[in-house]
Amino acid sequence: MALALLALPPAASAHISFSPPFVSAGMDTRLEVSVPNERPGHAAVAVTMTAPAGFEVTDATAPPGWTATVDGERVTWKGRALASGAVVRLGVGVVARVRAGAAPVSFDQRYDDGEVVRWTTSLSVLPAAGASAPAEHPWAAAVAGAVGLVVIVATLVGRRRLRRRSLQER
Repeated sequence: MALALLALPPAASAHISFSPPFVSAGMDTRLEVSVPNERPGHAAVAVTMTAPAGFEVTDATAPPGWTATVDGERVTWKGRALASGAVVRLGVGVVARVRAGAAPVSFDQRYDDGEVVRWTTSLSVLPAAGASAPAEHPWAAAVAGAVGLVVIVATLVGRRRLRRRSLQER
């Protein structure tokens, strides 16, 4: 068992973070991805982000000394050595074509010695807003409510009249 655990690539908890930590469904959103190098004695040289199913990566930007390449739902940033303890801020544009909820985003962080550390962090997807939100029809709802009320009142009045007739016939 111990040997099997040693054979797996190292995984880290979600220290990579998004700003803002949410996107609105259907809206093109610009995110800043903060990536720390938490591995002492080694420099990070590349970061790959894999967006979850239902996400479209629209573009990516990199700080000076780094490059960004978009390939479908995957973005790879490569650059100068990120020293231990340092943080790089990367840019990415995404459109979430999924329902509201938490979406897991995967990252691979590559180091100068070839080691890869895998990260997973969540991005919150909010319900659509503005022009992307489903159309609301308050007048149609009000008319339907009024028709329903008329039907209920007519039913009650009709039952009362029928009851009176049946009582008078006895």
